[in-house]
Amino acid sequence: MTDTPDDDRPELTPQSIDHTHLPDQTMYKVAWDAVTHFEQGGDDVLTYPLVITNEFKLLYFEMAPGATIDWHTHTPAFDEVALSLGGTARYTLEREDGSHQVLDIEPRQSVYVPGGARHTIESVGDERHEGLVAMPSDPVARVEMLEGASPYRMEDWPVALWVDRKRDEVVEKDDEAVST
Repeated sequence: MTDTPDDDRPELTPQSIDHTHLPDQTMYKVAWDAVTHFEQGGDDVLTYPLVITNEFKLLYFEMAPGATIDWHTHTPAFDEVALSLGGTARYTLEREDGSHQVLDIEPRQSVYVPGGARHTIESVGDERHEGLVAMPSDPVARVEMLEGASPYRMEDWPVALWVDRKRDEVVEKDDEAVST
């Protein structure tokens, strides 16, 4: 294999890209205040599904002080990244040997939870915890969903914007929350 000097490469410009095979090139703005939510364990934990595509989900969630998202186990390919926007959250991961790893995240901090991890999330302190979560778009995100003991099903989510990138179409769009 030989290296090609940079000056021998063809120049790539926006005009030289063949857009024929690209998906619809429309951006969407989601107004969080208008997004419908669902509750996990009463009104102490509110989840707002913002955007779902074939590749990822983006959720905003709020937890009242002292609220907990109970122990659950994600499927092995289901990595999760959560960003704290307000308040403090305590993430507790249960390892295979039964020991626990505990991390507190505050605003402008994030936590990575690996796929297959059994964990719980608790809002700590006197402030409401607000977070933003990015994860793969998997209709069976939790092992508990396979056993029928899930508190929710993805098809029941009141999602603001659901884009099927394979079919290149918007499956669901809440016109009150989403604009172009």
